[in-house]
Amino acid sequence: MTVAVLALVTGLASACALTLSRVRELEREVGTLQREREERRADLARTSKLLIDKNMELFDQNLRQQREIENKEDFIGIVSHQLRTPATEVKWGLEALALEMARRHRRGRELEYFETLEKSAERMVKLIDSLVRLMSVDEQFRRPSASPYEPDPLVRTVAEELAKRFTDKHINLTLVLDAPGVIDTMDAGALELVVENLIENAYDYTLADGTVTVATARDGNGSFSCTVKDTGVGIPENKRATLFVKFQRSEAATNMNAGGMGLGLYLVKSVVERHGGTVSFESVEGAGSTFRFTLPSVRRHA
Repeated sequence: MTVAVLALVTGLASACALTLSRVRELEREVGTLQREREERRADLARTSKLLIDKNMELFDQNLRQQREIENKEDFIGIVSHQLRTPATEVKWGLEALALEMARRHRRGRELEYFETLEKSAERMVKLIDSLVRLMSVDEQFRRPSASPYEPDPLVRTVAEELAKRFTDKHINLTLVLDAPGVIDTMDAGALELVVENLIENAYDYTLADGTVTVATARDGNGSFSCTVKDTGVGIPENKRATLFVKFQRSEAATNMNAGGMGLGLYLVKSVVERHGGTVSFESVEGAGSTFRFTLPSVRRHA
């Protein structure tokens, strides 16, 4: 009996020792897990602080950028409106003087000087107008939505008004307007700016007795597209990469004495892409160019 009890006690002692060892092992594991958990908590706390700091930094950057944009727009607006009136008055005055000199049959260098000054004043007025209209487009784009309107009548009006300015070149204007219904993916003022620049370019680079074709269409998804095709001088291969870069003018523009400051196509691409659209072109040097822009069927907000 004593031997049995002794064996039982020995077994219990051995079991207790194993249990105690296991408990200590578990305590060590729990301690390790607790330390890891605390380390993860510390990591999460540091990460959260970094994210909060980064968000605050981005917020501050966005706020500064917004203020810079607003300040820039205010500056451009003030300068543009203050410059437009005197620039227009200078242009009108030079036109009147040139006409008076021509009426008095004054030819020679004086009249050439006046004509050069008149063209420079006209370019200045057009540049200021472009800045003002671009600001107007930016303001309209920030609005929640555009009022629906029919694009075809607008395109027709712009094309026919421009044709009157180039009557001396005897260019044939062909209109193929096939986009019935309304759009609201671009404000009317922005569409007018884009169409006017493309058509004016076509007239500028088309020789006398050439043809300018303006067409509109819709695809199966309701997207609106406008194409302006001319039979002009075309675009040299080495100028196509910088075609939409601001203040870039080709040798053809200089040789043909085409107006503008190299902002037209830059504005076209900027405005169309800001409204979620695309701009493309094809050209054959000496045979003309085709420009096309497409607007999505659903407005994409900024």
